[in-house]
Amino acid sequence: DGLVEVMGHLMAVKERQSTTDEMFEPLKQTIELLKTYDQEMPEEVHQQLQELPEQWNNTKKINITVKQTMAPLQAGEVANIRKKSANFDVRQHEFREDFRKIGPFWYECEDPYEQLDQYHEKVLSMEKEMASLQESASLFEVNIPDFKQLKQCRKEIVLLKTLWDYVFIVRTCIEDWKTTLWSDINVEQMEMDCKKFAKDSGSLDKEMRAWDTYTGVESTVKNMLTSLRAVAELQNQAIRDRHWHQLMQATGVRFTMDENTTLADLLSLNLHEYEDEVRNIVDKAVKEMSMEKVLKELDVTWSTMEFEHDKHPRTSITILRASEEL
Repeated sequence: DGLVEVMGHLMAVKERQSTTDEMFEPLKQTIELLKTYDQEMPEEVHQQLQELPEQWNNTKKINITVKQTMAPLQAGEVANIRKKSANFDVRQHEFREDFRKIGPFWYECEDPYEQLDQYHEKVLSMEKEMASLQESASLFEVNIPDFKQLKQCRKEIVLLKTLWDYVFIVRTCIEDWKTTLWSDINVEQMEMDCKKFAKDSGSLDKEMRAWDTYTGVESTVKNMLTSLRAVAELQNQAIRDRHWHQLMQATGVRFTMDENTTLADLLSLNLHEYEDEVRNIVDKAVKEMSMEKVLKELDVTWSTMEFEHDKHPRTSITILRASEEL
């Protein structure tokens, strides 16, 4: 502690040497200038200007002497700082390796915030140690590494926190949508929100893009957009019960289609994987609907049409006769 205190004084003298050396002469000139305008300084100021340069020179001499005396102790402490620095450098590399494997880098992580909190505390503890090392190194004029691995961990903790905030916004929004009844689904609004999510993900830091969490949430948004397109197709008035059964057969998932059906039931069909099948079923339904229309028209027309009856002139058997209109 004594050595550190003395080194602090030596450093303070070194830092102030150039400014203090050049300080006295301008002060004297300023006082001389003020004298020409009849502004006299107190005697105390003149006395200080006489004594202080000498005291400062004495301080510099003492500084040199003390520096020489302290050299062996300083050399010992320099070696000690270098040793501590090398040890810390190894530890920060090991910590970095460990940090790269933590759960929040993966989309399936169940407790990202708890893990990020734990590692924030660990990084904070190492940052305090690093700051103390850097302070000692600066005091004893030792060059030490920049400890980039630890700084990268700190940067990534902040990025992971931002990314997981975004993930939970997307997840909670989609979970809320899933409870929407089939009849109330507003595909247009949901699509707009999904496109906004996709745009927001594009504005996130580029470093995140290699992480599984980023690709996971990105594919969730993309799949949701694809599913919503399929849902919009299925809202077509032409869809009948038989078409829902065809869709269930195509996807291999069964559910009951009624007024209680929600978006979650439809998403369970993994519609994003069956976009083509959905389109084909809807196309078929639309064509069938136009056929139904024609059949109804035929039905209406023919339900009112009547044949006329005639007796055969020779055999008197009743025979049907079609009118011109028929």
